[in-house]
Amino acid sequence: MASAHREEIVAAVIDVGSHTVRLLIAQEIDGELVTRHYDHVVTHLGTGVSQSRQLSEAAMAQTLAALEHFAHILHRFDETKVRIVGTEALRVATNRDDFICQLKRRTGLHLEVLSGEREAVYMANGVLQALQPQPDKAVIFDVGGASTEVVCVSHAQLCFHASYPIGVVTLRDHLEPERLVADFTQQLVFELTQAGLWPQVTQRDWAVVGTAGTVTTLAATQQQMAVYCPDKITNFKLKRTELAALADKLKGLSGVEREKLPGIESGRGETIVFGIELVCCLLDSLKCSVMTVSDAGLMQGVFYTEYSRHAVLSPAD
Repeated sequence: MASAHREEIVAAVIDVGSHTVRLLIAQEIDGELVTRHYDHVVTHLGTGVSQSRQLSEAAMAQTLAALEHFAHILHRFDETKVRIVGTEALRVATNRDDFICQLKRRTGLHLEVLSGEREAVYMANGVLQALQPQPDKAVIFDVGGASTEVVCVSHAQLCFHASYPIGVVTLRDHLEPERLVADFTQQLVFELTQAGLWPQVTQRDWAVVGTAGTVTTLAATQQQMAVYCPDKITNFKLKRTELAALADKLKGLSGVEREKLPGIESGRGETIVFGIELVCCLLDSLKCSVMTVSDAGLMQGVFYTEYSRHAVLSPAD
């Protein structure tokens, strides 16, 4: 009886990201994650943090307002367990305690700032549960606002996980984004080599999988998706040549013009071109011409890891 009750638990996960804050309320039924409610708001919390190491007052206010909205939604689900997690912007901001205290005072929610490594494992758990079929070997990456997580999994065993302080907001705010991307990919290849995984991960028996808002936006745009549909995002194949063509198209448009295209939501027009560059360089480093996309990622991974018996990977320390 105890295990059946556990599988039917309703839980909420809130991801306070450097670009977007997201709410997932879900229930696990027969091993499947069923979404009860989903919401997200682009708040740009990480704007300027890579240089100043400070969350701006404007970004904090916008993010706190979004989280207050989420708290009101949670009141409709009385018995819901809630886990709220923060990522790179909150990892590096020297005034994060002020933000966390304001959030606690205004909503009663307690935020946990994840280590980059723990974020990476949560993310991979969410992706692996969503993919059909689940790949035997995979390089899984999450391009966020201020960080990029990379995980290597072989036969359900974690063999590499790392978090790097580079994301679409970081690149937008940097004077030399191309150099930043080059340094990142060089470091990644070096660390994969040190881990004994290079060049194996470039072989065709390793799948390359991307998740999070930048990657899912690219998949939605490629499909000209006027209304976002998660089921059409997960397992979608995105070609490197398609990304190059999309980059050429978007570079000639303003941020506002980009957001008028099907698939690109408000708030992503200024950062999406930096996301394409980062994804393309990752694919080139891995000698990959086609990647798989997953709508599921960090939030679903937190749910599976903390509330379910079906997590593929154990959480990092």
